[in-house]
Amino acid sequence: MRSKLIDLFRHGAPGLTGVYLGHTDCPLSVDGRLAAAGAVSVQNHWDLIVSSPLMRCFETAQWLADRTGKELLVLPELKEFNFGSWDGRSFEEVYASDKKQADRFWADPQNAPPPGGETIEEFRLRVNKGLKELLDHPAVNPLVITHGGVIRMLTAEILGVDVERWSQIKVDYSHFTQLRFDYDGEQCWPQLISSNIKHPQTSPA
Repeated sequence: MRSKLIDLFRHGAPGLTGVYLGHTDCPLSVDGRLAAAGAVSVQNHWDLIVSSPLMRCFETAQWLADRTGKELLVLPELKEFNFGSWDGRSFEEVYASDKKQADRFWADPQNAPPPGGETIEEFRLRVNKGLKELLDHPAVNPLVITHGGVIRMLTAEILGVDVERWSQIKVDYSHFTQLRFDYDGEQCWPQLISSNIKHPQTSPA
């Protein structure tokens, strides 16, 4: 039996706001960079730093890896949801040009993906592939710097929350969510330890 305590950290506030920010790459804002660095530098118990390849995650991960000398693992599977032709466009612009599809997406994201974007099932399979790679890694307490959609999906999977209610899972910038996984070669028993906190525990309660 193996156990792993995973600290999921949502990146700091990005420089691009008010848009469908999925695979669109952009750096952090100045405030976002400072908040993220401050949050992850408080503790140094992690034995691995994992990051989405997108700049708003990677720049904090690279900074922390350089500062601590810890291994940095970049997992493309942990990128944010792909909003297709809406990606990088403002909510107002999309709603003005594609109101019916936008309404369908927010009402039924499972069956009405954005034009040219991922389906929820594709997103789920992709993120779970990244999770499996992380569970196979020998690290026991990794820090994973990723995105709100990824954190909501993983939390929802553990709690059995339907996709229509994912948006009700609060995930703030520069906040932590902790998941614990106890697993063997055949089964896995996941737990939500804490959600949307400023400072993670060093061990599960």
